Amino acid sequence: MKKKIIAVLLSGAMAVGLLAGCGASGGDKESGKAAGAAKDTQAGSEANQGEESKKDEPADGEKKAGGGENVTLKFVQDLGTDEKANQLTQDIIKAFTDDTRIQVEFESIPTGDYRTWLTTQFSAGEGPDVYTDILYNITSDYDSGWLYNFKDLYDKESAYDPGQPWRETLPDSILERMELPDNVVPGYPSSTSVVRIFCNMDLFEKAGVKKPETWAEFMDACKKLKDSGTIPFGFPNATIGDLSWLWFNNSVSSQLDEGLVKELDESGNGYIELGEIAKGFDEGKIDFTSPQLEKGFDMMKEFSQYWTSDYNGLDQKSALDMFMRGEVAMVQALSTNLSQIQDAVGDDFNYEVMPVPVITKDTSEYAMGKSVILGGQPDIIYAINKNLEGDNARLEAAIKFVQYMSSPDIQKKFADGICRIPLANTTKLPDSLSGFIITEEPLRMAYYTGINEKLRTYFHRAGQQYLEGGLSTGEFGKMVNDSYKEVLDEVKAENGWSAENNYGIVKE
Repeated sequence: MKKKIIAVLLSGAMAVGLLAGCGASGGDKESGKAAGAAKDTQAGSEANQGEESKKDEPADGEKKAGGGENVTLKFVQDLGTDEKANQLTQDIIKAFTDDTRIQVEFESIPTGDYRTWLTTQFSAGEGPDVYTDILYNITSDYDSGWLYNFKDLYDKESAYDPGQPWRETLPDSILERMELPDNVVPGYPSSTSVVRIFCNMDLFEKAGVKKPETWAEFMDACKKLKDSGTIPFGFPNATIGDLSWLWFNNSVSSQLDEGLVKELDESGNGYIELGEIAKGFDEGKIDFTSPQLEKGFDMMKEFSQYWTSDYNGLDQKSALDMFMRGEVAMVQALSTNLSQIQDAVGDDFNYEVMPVPVITKDTSEYAMGKSVILGGQPDIIYAINKNLEGDNARLEAAIKFVQYMSSPDIQKKFADGICRIPLANTTKLPDSLSGFIITEEPLRMAYYTGINEKLRTYFHRAGQQYLEGGLSTGEFGKMVNDSYKEVLDEVKAENGWSAENNYGIVKE
């Protein structure tokens, strides 16, 4: 069981970090004006429009499912207190019921209670029929014997996205993460969150700079912004929940480790899993005092001169507020925060988004010359209760519901309405989200977010000392090594890993 859980720990932990840091994203690719993208999409009303008078007709572009008049499903999701997201979901579910006659009882569980509520319900044999979660949690729930295996569904067409097997609608990088050992596919991913740097283009123009593409151009832009009297970057670093320190270091370190992934990837899936990290560290292949990783820390220290002076006390919400008020030229945030920025900024200024800039050989001899995506992992995955296998009518209804909720038409409504990035390659991305199209390399090894909260806490606290001048680069690297050793020793003991059993690594 632990092998399956560990196999997705890296991507799952990354998703946890991303969700914890939700705060902002977006601008029109051409003009940078986001207000137009925020105009009334009426996504909810579109899903419901005319249904009272046409209850026997399928929604536009959707296949009539039918045959569920006597079935009721319980569906839960963690949407927090987001009234817009909750209302849109309610409207879309109503359209599904009107189309199929399948009743869906929807409940949005508060974020802080979601996992506790789910595990309590499943342990009591009363889990929901359908729910969504991140990959790490979905995999853990599958290994607990609670979930239906989607493997056979992936080889068939979706009722709401016909023309090819369901698996072929997913990007290869996502499919790789969803297909676990032993022919297990614990759910279907519908959307993701993508981290971007938001740029106030009015302040850029005032400073005489263009949106940078390389790290060298990024540092030059920051200098010119500072010289023009503008604070270049709102960098929140008060707690581990303020994720810019983790996000940036994950990308920078990954851009400087060319060749290491291939060396460590014994399983052959293209990603460095926790057992492979433990082995690589024990063998000295992962060393935070190495020249390439120390170079990344030096780059972050240089970058810190362009942040607000109180960055170690600045939280994510405050950094976003500063950006939306035009007090800082840049901030890092998620695509899911786009609507918040759109509503707040309006016509006040133009803005655009960009990924972490590419580190080139001009900056470091260790650079691979490609940016590395932050986010892009599936963070809304639909799962089905295994108990439904004993009731064909309810299982069929649950499958139809999942296929409906993850279909191109519905994902476009979520993209238009609340800026979710759809994963299906059959879904047309709205123009307002064009800046979030993933063009970067996948995050193959999540150095700082991919182990556990204890390691993230150590890395964050040591980072605060380093940025404030309390540690040299070498001392900081040694402290990260010490933290890795302590945490990985605990992980190895918990899982019974050692060199003798090859750290539990399963080769594909």
